[in-house]
Amino acid sequence: MMRARTGDLLIATALPVLLVGVGVCWVLARPDGPGAVALPASIALGASTVLLGLGALPSLGAQPSTRIIGVLAALWLSASVVAGWLRTADQSGVAAVDVDIDQFGTAMSSGAAELVSAAAALLILAWVSVDLLTAVVIGVRAVAVVAAVGVLATAVGGHASLHVWGPVLVGAHALAAAWWCGTLAAMVLTLRGRSGWAATLPEFSRFAVWAVGVIAATGVIVGVVEVGGITELATTGYGRILLAKLAGLSALAGLGWWHRRTWVPAASRHRMSEAVSVRHGVAEVMLMAVVLGLAAGLSATAP
Repeated sequence: MMRARTGDLLIATALPVLLVGVGVCWVLARPDGPGAVALPASIALGASTVLLGLGALPSLGAQPSTRIIGVLAALWLSASVVAGWLRTADQSGVAAVDVDIDQFGTAMSSGAAELVSAAAALLILAWVSVDLLTAVVIGVRAVAVVAAVGVLATAVGGHASLHVWGPVLVGAHALAAAWWCGTLAAMVLTLRGRSGWAATLPEFSRFAVWAVGVIAATGVIVGVVEVGGITELATTGYGRILLAKLAGLSALAGLGWWHRRTWVPAASRHRMSEAVSVRHGVAEVMLMAVVLGLAAGLSATAP
């Protein structure tokens, strides 16, 4: 029980770190940086990302906690509703406290990404209720599928493209990043003992190489297309945020490469304690949280 609480507390610190990424966006893009909606949007993105990772854990031979899934789904639902409310205020040109239910309902029903996210979170909460209160068995992979739908809706809605292939690239980028970040966070929350890390970490590392490749290739193409040119990377707020995100992803890739050479071999041979593996995982998750915050701020900033 103490180990579970420690893992929960360590991962929970990723939430304020997400907001650090959004804060960097405001500094880089002022005065035209992301609006207030980026704050709850970043929390929603973080929660949906970890939910996708938790749902994907059985593919790596691990089983997540239904309790943690429920907590994160409730957080995702709350953040999505707040984000939708703030977006409604922005579109209506009124203060958030002056938005009424009719305005909110109209904005959400018009196809807002927050509506899809809220519906996905509700579906996962329904899964949690069924899993905890009934004998009906629905595989936890359903959580990954539903979370993936929410991640896709948010990513495509936040990166409008004039090209028909734009949503495909954006979707691939978002799903690869969500799997990479979310699965590692889910492992920190779930895995127990040396044997747990020895069995799961090598499999994660094997798939992570492909995920990083997809993230790099799609991110560069989409970023350059949306910015409009190389010079705009330094002369626009959107471009500067994109450069910061690329720098963060490069740092993550470097850390991942180092962990692949040191952490993964030691853990797979049972030569690294659970506590050390958790520390390595948390360090990487914290850097991932900053990059996710940058991604949320980028999607709320006009190119």
